[in-house]
Amino acid sequence: MPHIITYTEEIEEYGYSQQRPELKTGDKYLHGVDGKQRLRIVLSVRFDKYVWENVAQWTTVIEEYFEEEYTLCVLSVDKSDVPVFVAHGMIGVLTCDKDKICGELVISPKVEDTIVKGVARYGFFECPNLTKVVFSPMVVIAYEYAFAKSGIEDMAFNEEVAVMVHITAVDDCERLPKFDRIFDRPFPGLYLMRGGEIFQKWEEDLRKDYFII
Repeated sequence: MPHIITYTEEIEEYGYSQQRPELKTGDKYLHGVDGKQRLRIVLSVRFDKYVWENVAQWTTVIEEYFEEEYTLCVLSVDKSDVPVFVAHGMIGVLTCDKDKICGELVISPKVEDTIVKGVARYGFFECPNLTKVVFSPMVVIAYEYAFAKSGIEDMAFNEEVAVMVHITAVDDCERLPKFDRIFDRPFPGLYLMRGGEIFQKWEEDLRKDYFII
């Protein structure tokens, strides 16, 4: 499992303009530590309180993977080569490369020589040029906010293995048709959408049955 880093910082404010930390929720980036690159995914950045008159306290929560826990690969997206990461079998794109994800994205069970089992938290978050997502067989899970705030208009799932999709995975995707994520089935193929404890139970079961990492 990834390592979770939580830290608070105090940021001075100027007039009526509230300052925020440099990082924001959903950022995915490489961070150098002791000469090695770690993969970091920002899970949340929240305002906590005013410490005193012009100083605000913010808390940032980061999911971190060591060098040996992730792989950098090249994924073909609509005939373009895009750098992506695969961390513990979960695929995503770094924030600096998100605009390169254009057109139809096929989530395959292998990228180069790296096995893919699902889509990471915030994996393709805020990819404005992404229009369609296709899940190949054996890609079995899509985590929180996997495609949130992206440009997707359509999705397709396979007919062999149901994909477990977190209910927030398509939050704020304004081009998608409006649908009840628990009961409606607007997309072809096998998939189920849930959140909370039900999704956590699914994840446990999937790790036993499918995950090799």
